[in-house]
Amino acid sequence: MTVVLAQSKTEKEVLDTVESWRKAVLAQDVKTLDKVFAPEMTYGHSNGHIDTKDTFINTIQNKKEVYNELNLDDMNVRIVGNTALVRHKMTGNVRLEDGSINKPNLGVLQVWSKTGKGWQLLARQAFKL
Repeated sequence: MTVVLAQSKTEKEVLDTVESWRKAVLAQDVKTLDKVFAPEMTYGHSNGHIDTKDTFINTIQNKKEVYNELNLDDMNVRIVGNTALVRHKMTGNVRLEDGSINKPNLGVLQVWSKTGKGWQLLARQAFKL
């Protein structure tokens, strides 16, 4: 992950949570994913597929997608009240359920919400670059 210099304590908290999400996806750590995903989360993939919190966690838990590499670069964080808008580029290496390898090159918008449980991912949308 590219180092981003946070401008505020809140931005640093958000960046730390994004990094927790990234590490959890790589480690297939569903406990952490459950913590950082809001119950209402909607997770849009670049191919048009939409996941919920439960379906994304199921995909990771059942190894339908195994992230061998996940890089987040050119990250930009904007705080608006209790919402954080995070834009970044995403590249990586993902083994799909059929054994094929996907090497995404995406632009991503993540929407994080500050809740009583900390920062939680409310929405994510990716698009092909």
